[in-house]
Amino acid sequence: MAKEQANITYKAILSLMEKPGSRVHFIGIGGISMYSLASLCAMRALRVSGSDIEESERTAALRRLGVEVRIGHTVANSIDKDLVVYTHAVSENNPELLGAKKLDIPTVSRAQLLGALMTEYKGRIGVSGSHGKSTTLAMLDSIFSLAGRNPTVLSGAALESHEPFRIGGKDMMIYEGCEYKDSFLHFLPTVFIALNLEHDHPDYFPTLADVKASFEKAISRAPLSIINADDSVLASIVRRQRPKKRIITVGQTERADYRYGIVSFAKGGFTFEIYKDGITLGEFTLSIPGVFNVASAAMAIVAAIESGISPETAALAISAFRGIERRIQRVGSRLGREVYYDYAHHPTEIRATINALKMHTGDTLTVIFKPHTYSRTKALWSDFCAALSLADSVILTDVYPAREEAIEGVSSERLARDVGARAIYVPDSEVVSTLDKSTHGTIVIMGAGNLESVKADILSK
Repeated sequence: MAKEQANITYKAILSLMEKPGSRVHFIGIGGISMYSLASLCAMRALRVSGSDIEESERTAALRRLGVEVRIGHTVANSIDKDLVVYTHAVSENNPELLGAKKLDIPTVSRAQLLGALMTEYKGRIGVSGSHGKSTTLAMLDSIFSLAGRNPTVLSGAALESHEPFRIGGKDMMIYEGCEYKDSFLHFLPTVFIALNLEHDHPDYFPTLADVKASFEKAISRAPLSIINADDSVLASIVRRQRPKKRIITVGQTERADYRYGIVSFAKGGFTFEIYKDGITLGEFTLSIPGVFNVASAAMAIVAAIESGISPETAALAISAFRGIERRIQRVGSRLGREVYYDYAHHPTEIRATINALKMHTGDTLTVIFKPHTYSRTKALWSDFCAALSLADSVILTDVYPAREEAIEGVSSERLARDVGARAIYVPDSEVVSTLDKSTHGTIVIMGAGNLESVKADILSK
């Protein structure tokens, strides 16, 4: 994966961004975050181009914006540019990256470009954590928009508009701060939200301690951090940082600065209250499944209140919130069976999604899962087996490699054997026939890789 150039300043990046007609090229432009940044640059009257390995809905949308998109990576794509932007999935040997460096064209990572652009905004709320970032960000978007704050939003998932970004004013940017490759250390939040912390991205973070050290650095950079008090790893960071930094905690524990409690459960969601100093700030209704989403809602509400938005406005926005794409998203049915689509790709997320759907539907559950990256599958193998075992039936398809080469001994076929009798491995092309012959109950298609063709096949009847 490409290394970042440390000698390019935000001032130099912004200088290029401020010149109409500057030529900015994105390597991997079809990725959701790159797509958002490329769209933002195109709207600034810059000459934007990009490349990717395949066509997609996003490459088509970029062309409609006037962006020149080429399929395949060749040296010719990146010559005659003023700036080249790459994702962390790009190899050091990518010909476009090598060509740009040979010609001394400035190259920056996606995170470096976003870090520079966000300095133009007065307020900057960064949402970080191992799980739940996109949903929490979408909740913040709903609250701040209803409050008339007109935020600019950059998400890792599609928002209500079906786009992963929202172009608003310069008073507030709300963005997703991913820890992978220490990306969020390039950002300058005025408010840093930490939802939870677990070991993930083992290809970069060998241990949980390494992830924790990265989060500790991120928290130390923010004037205000809002942190989940119920997460034991984050709580240990709070104890060390609090004498030096302004930190607000949110959770169900009585030690939290803002405490929340679930008042009632309903098939479609939850009612909960938030308290500060023992006084209730109001009752809130969330109409999406998953107890974990209550924690996300509480964090978003507290961030809004700390930003001067009334609890009443936050309550109205949360009550109207209906979730985002690919997060326990009902997408249709097959032969009378409900079909859901979900992004879960970490054992904790898989466990949470299975439990939420079982509670929500009251039905048996068939999980179709595509593991995401060989390194994650290997590092969290036993946790994957335990989480998937909660489903009534499991269909495993081939590992989605993303940025990686295969690792010997790591395969979906072997994972299915270790999960046990309820699991079976099949290639993508055989998912539907296996689903109809060997399983029953509600269906959830699960994983962070490309599962669009599997979903289309399942919904074909």
